[in-house]
Amino acid sequence: MTKRRRDRFERFKIIFPILLAGWIPSILTLIVSYTILRDTLESRILRDRQTLIQLVGHLVGHDLNRSSSVIEYYQTLPEMVKNLSTPDPQLTQQWLNSAFYSHPQIDGMFITTANGDLVASIPTASEMIAKDFGSKYWRRQAAATDATFVSAIHPRLSDNRPVTDIVGAVRAPDRTVLGYVGVSVLVERIGRRLSTIEFSDRLLFEVLDQNGAALFASDFKPNPATPEPKTNEGLMKEVSQSKSGHFERHGNLYSFSPIESTGWVAVVEQPRSLAYKPVHDLLGIVLTAVFAWLGSAYYQRQLDAKQRLEREVIFNEKMLANMPSGIAFIDPTSRRFLHANYAFAQMAERFGDMQPGHDITETTYDDVKIAPPGAIERVLTFGTPFQLVEHPLKDKTGMTHFLNINLLRLQGWQETIQGVLYLVEDKTRDVTLRQELIGANAAKDQFLALLSHELRSPLSPVIAMVGELEAELPDSQPVREALEVVRRNVELEARLIDDLLDVTRIAKGKLQLSFEAICVHQILQRAYEICREEIDAKNLEVKFHLRASQTHVEGDPARLQQVFWNLIKNSVKFTPEKGRITIETLNPAPDKIEVRIIDTGIGIEPEKIDKIFNAFEQGQADITRRFGGLGLGLAISKALIDAHGGKIRVESSGKDQGAIFSLELDTVVTPAGTDGEKQAQPARPERELAVAKHRRVLLVDDHHDTCISMKRMLERRGYEITVAHSADQAVEKVRTQDFDLLISDIGLPDRSGYELMREVRLNKNLPGIALSGFGTEQDVNQARAAGFSEHLTKPINFERLEKTIQNLLL
Repeated sequence: MTKRRRDRFERFKIIFPILLAGWIPSILTLIVSYTILRDTLESRILRDRQTLIQLVGHLVGHDLNRSSSVIEYYQTLPEMVKNLSTPDPQLTQQWLNSAFYSHPQIDGMFITTANGDLVASIPTASEMIAKDFGSKYWRRQAAATDATFVSAIHPRLSDNRPVTDIVGAVRAPDRTVLGYVGVSVLVERIGRRLSTIEFSDRLLFEVLDQNGAALFASDFKPNPATPEPKTNEGLMKEVSQSKSGHFERHGNLYSFSPIESTGWVAVVEQPRSLAYKPVHDLLGIVLTAVFAWLGSAYYQRQLDAKQRLEREVIFNEKMLANMPSGIAFIDPTSRRFLHANYAFAQMAERFGDMQPGHDITETTYDDVKIAPPGAIERVLTFGTPFQLVEHPLKDKTGMTHFLNINLLRLQGWQETIQGVLYLVEDKTRDVTLRQELIGANAAKDQFLALLSHELRSPLSPVIAMVGELEAELPDSQPVREALEVVRRNVELEARLIDDLLDVTRIAKGKLQLSFEAICVHQILQRAYEICREEIDAKNLEVKFHLRASQTHVEGDPARLQQVFWNLIKNSVKFTPEKGRITIETLNPAPDKIEVRIIDTGIGIEPEKIDKIFNAFEQGQADITRRFGGLGLGLAISKALIDAHGGKIRVESSGKDQGAIFSLELDTVVTPAGTDGEKQAQPARPERELAVAKHRRVLLVDDHHDTCISMKRMLERRGYEITVAHSADQAVEKVRTQDFDLLISDIGLPDRSGYELMREVRLNKNLPGIALSGFGTEQDVNQARAAGFSEHLTKPINFERLEKTIQNLLL
């Protein structure tokens, strides 16, 4: 028995070491595995918490950085320096109103003097003007840096709502501080964005300013009263001392992330036991998988919260939050706003009568009165987009804004209606700029009209005196040549003025044409005759090849003659002496006529071909210096040919290779009796054109030189001339004397020639001729309406003036 027990004991002695040899490594393995797993899971928890709080800090910092960029723009603006150099509260307030509404992400804006006294603010605080505007929160720090300063949280003076001020110093060129410009960001707006994110159980998020004051009480709602900095003094001390971004305090685990460029810090707090609960619940190897699964579920919840936060950041930062246009999405059934960016919410308050502070997602389409009430029904029913362009709406200050409003129906892949996209864009600046451009264009036209008048008036006496000298001086060739030079250059000056006015008429679409059936060959011949003296002076060879058989077109004879004269004049101008000009016509099609003017001149470089018909363009940089002119002739010619329904083009092989100008017009049937028309209408006998002697003419002009020259010219032709230099003198002379004709300038010193003519016509049916440097269609029509029979533009063509007088007096 004893031996049997001893043998059994011996067997146990063998089994026990075997069991120990198996369990000890297993226990050691379990301990090591538990330690490694615990450390791994705790590290992962801390890493995920750090990522989460960094995203929260990034979201808050992004809000503040966008507002800082507004201040960085305005603190260096010359207009801001001007406002603070000579502060005018009323003008500064007006400027601030327009600047504030350009930035929907800010909640207030203010401008102060260098000592912190208020100049202007939004919301308006008129009672604080010239008083300290809470400068203790920001003045010292803002003055010490050229960058912006984000203040600690404090009650806003206008309504005691918690707010942070972002302030920048406005400096003079010598770097002295002229004042400060700042914006206010409400704590509740920062919290509103954070509150839309769903976080894990018992995670307490907080944001502390640089003094340690907490922005939020709970659920990201602002503290009702700003706590003293000492409340979180210990917490801020731990934050400043921690190097890892984590620390434990009073049984709680804290993770934090500094908010860049603000001095603020974002903190997440959670009881340590709850944070590490998945790790501490691991009881053994069998339960490791279970707790790992529970832990993964816990981590998944944190991961989901992080991903939701990332989606929020991407959606707001990259797509909506930075867009100045308002964007919202409406549920097709309830008509509620499912989503809306901040710009849309601000517009709903400013233009759509939505109550301030009201959540846009709790509002329906009908509550926001921007688009018409029935528009959404039409969009949902028919699918047709709704659009209003530059629709005028007044904001709460009474200022009119112009909005582009669009409603679009969105459908899924199965053609199910997902909702309505609501887009609002403020186009007030574009409308204002367009109105300013229209005003500037009108001012430009008025300036050109006045300039033409002032340039033309001195030219009339010059031409008149040239005519008198030609008639009275001895027949001396040098003198006649000198007088011809004077006449030619004065007429050239008048032509340049007419070109400027033609460009204005064309640009405004007010070019008037009188169409009739005309022969192109006859118009070409007339244009050639005008240029003949210049052609002879340069000893140019001109050849005509008029091969077209269909030569009649429907056109304005004066304007087509102007085109042909421009093209021939252009060839004469740019062709060297003893060069050659060819004028030819042909019919490329039965109903077309083509006119080609070919020269051997300086040619056109290939890169300049496309610009040759642009106004003020002469092809090469040195052309204007060598040949003069404004570069308007070809631009006007193209506009005139376009108005006739034709085409004009240019060809050139390059510099010094000559040029070919071609224009094409539609032909019409040759009018019956054209060949014999001239024989059927004999010229009027010279005696019929002669005006009886001693016809009395009243000449009214405040330009004395013009009066002297015209009086001499008309008296030499047998008229009896009486001169008046003002409207009052003219009225008195008409009252006491009898006249056969009134010739009057329009720009008289005491009143206009139009008013003079109306006053004269009240008592006497006296025909009149208006003389003016203003030559637009409006001036001609105004002269006709005032009672003038004719309107002549200075400088006066005396042959036309005499013919006009004869027509009126016969």
